[in-house]
Amino acid sequence: MNTLYAGEIMPPLKTLLGVLLAAGLLAGCSPAPPRDDRGSQSAPTPEEAFRFGGISMPASGKVLKTEYEKGIDAMYRVDLTLPPNDLPELLKASNFAPGVTEDDQLVDGRRVYRKVTIDGTTVHLELFTM
Repeated sequence: MNTLYAGEIMPPLKTLLGVLLAAGLLAGCSPAPPRDDRGSQSAPTPEEAFRFGGISMPASGKVLKTEYEKGIDAMYRVDLTLPPNDLPELLKASNFAPGVTEDDQLVDGRRVYRKVTIDGTTVHLELFTM
């Protein structure tokens, strides 16, 4: 009577399992381009940031840069140029209280914290949820 030992059958099976495990690990480690909840890999648009933060941009403003970060919370940073005379228009149209450049508003059902910093004719907007 011939008896087969586990060691005689197992090496090919172990090899196959090793190859499958290695392939699975490599597939899990491959870098993927970052994605966000908007389903795109493109840079955020200023319009998305303004909509997110309830910001009403005067026609005289020009966007310099828009950044977006998404984790548990979301944050937009927008740098723009704006003539000094139009800053009060931006604040009033965006529902900031008179003389206030930092607040929180309920926008589309989420609490958005908004901060406006002025540096000459450059305006920095920080819009984020917590």
